[in-house]
Amino acid sequence: MHALSKSRFRKGKEDESFIKLFVAKRLIQGAAIALLGIFLPIFLYEVSGQQFVVVGSYYAAVSLLYVLFLAPGMKVVNRIGFSHTLALGALFCVFMNLFLFFLTEANFALLLPFVLFSAVVYNIFHWVPFQVDFILFSRKESRSRQVSMSLATRTFLGVVGPLLAGFIVANAGYGALFGTALVLMLAASISYLIVPETNTKFTWTVRRTWYKFFDKDNRKVLTAEYAFGAETIVNLVVWPVFLFEILDGNVLEIGAVSTIVVAATVVIQLLLGGYLDKHVGSLKKTLQYGTVLNAIGWIIKIFVLSTVQIFFVGLYHNIVRLFARTPYFSIIYDASAEQGRYIDEFTVLREMAHHLGRATSLIVVAFLSIFIPIGWTFLIAATASIAFNLVQYTHKQQG
Repeated sequence: MHALSKSRFRKGKEDESFIKLFVAKRLIQGAAIALLGIFLPIFLYEVSGQQFVVVGSYYAAVSLLYVLFLAPGMKVVNRIGFSHTLALGALFCVFMNLFLFFLTEANFALLLPFVLFSAVVYNIFHWVPFQVDFILFSRKESRSRQVSMSLATRTFLGVVGPLLAGFIVANAGYGALFGTALVLMLAASISYLIVPETNTKFTWTVRRTWYKFFDKDNRKVLTAEYAFGAETIVNLVVWPVFLFEILDGNVLEIGAVSTIVVAATVVIQLLLGGYLDKHVGSLKKTLQYGTVLNAIGWIIKIFVLSTVQIFFVGLYHNIVRLFARTPYFSIIYDASAEQGRYIDEFTVLREMAHHLGRATSLIVVAFLSIFIPIGWTFLIAATASIAFNLVQYTHKQQG
């Protein structure tokens, strides 16, 4: 059973715990992620000799290994504790940045496996504990607003992050960027130590986890999560490389245009969350419209050729993605909260589906990039966006 169940968790304590998690994850760690953001895929693209097959294969391997080792890794998480594991996961992110600091074209083949290992362990120790804590520390009546606040904070940091990162890389190189991210992740690791422990336990065996993964009762929600992963990774990895090619490797311009685009979406994100909390019935309708508009945005992105086009198309796409992602997260977190004592098991299933979607998407993109311009692979993200609509409230507990 969860020690911090909704019936025993006072509203004031719940809010205090949410704030502690929010500060560690969204403010401190979020600052590090905002700095790396679009520039980590670009860095790997450069040091690999501008071979997207290598970059795509790396990120696909991270996701596939995460899927394979997540269930066994949860046994370690049980021993350490869900909240305390967040601190350990952040330390592995520190190691990842340390290896990236020393990574060059000359030692690429030697150090990349260490970067890969650190990234996989970080994912295992971070994402399920974070999502479970987020769900337990948030309140159903204001979850859309809390989701929006969380996403808006990430977006706000994304305003400063790309511009600052581009300036750092242009003037001091990637080493300074990874050094800065390393310090921030170390601070995040320390901050996670004050997040209350939930005493949550993952109870399934590896065999049962995979059985439930293919259970027909979970098919729709996990297919939606699979699609969500497929679309997300195109935005995180393929789009930055596409920008690098369109803007001829001008890292300062890449950072600046990304900053301007992101800055215009923060207020809309906050307003959307408040609206959805007051009109819960509009979640599915907003999701339906948002996914269609999001898919159109991906198709338009195929044809951008200049900085001006990147700005206007990027602004449109960032805004319409909010109308797809905000209701999606609200529905999926509500569905997770309905699982009661099996909230962590359900979250593991979601994570496996999400990263399987990421891996599949990147494998296809990496293969297609050999034959066609990388921009045309945005059609994969457009198709995946429509499948978000398969997400549903899952009231039946896993068991």
